[in-house]
Amino acid sequence: MQLEVSTQFERKGEGADSPLILVIEDHPAIRHVLTCILNLHGYRSVCTANGQEALDWIEHALDTQLYPEVILLDLFMPVMDGTQFLANLRTRWRACVPFPATILFTVDQQDHGDLACTDTLQKPFHMSELLEKLRLATSGQHTRKLAGSSKEKGV
Repeated sequence: MQLEVSTQFERKGEGADSPLILVIEDHPAIRHVLTCILNLHGYRSVCTANGQEALDWIEHALDTQLYPEVILLDLFMPVMDGTQFLANLRTRWRACVPFPATILFTVDQQDHGDLACTDTLQKPFHMSELLEKLRLATSGQHTRKLAGSSKEKGV
């Protein structure tokens, strides 16, 4: 398992109260960049390389009541892709908190409304777009898409 829990580059005064972001991405360089950016902006991050690793982490996290506030999810990964991960997580989620906001990363330009993610970012994306979506998701200003919703404009 290539689980990465990062605490480097945390902003002064940030810590256990910072939103926890679960990053599920198979490319190590992208995980590293996301971790650095997230930490610099006051988020805590946990990184996994595929959906199965993420499910394993979540099973443990639910026992310790360490819940991700947002999941950053790559759609196409080896072992378990984003679609399979979401299906498994939805059947296993037993936390006393709402299901985490989920931001889907994809190069695929199809409509992914059936996955009912909070938002979608088309790869490649600008970090300012990601940070704005995270700000909305962690402030409670997001609305989760319902299955079959229309494709987001400008993503």
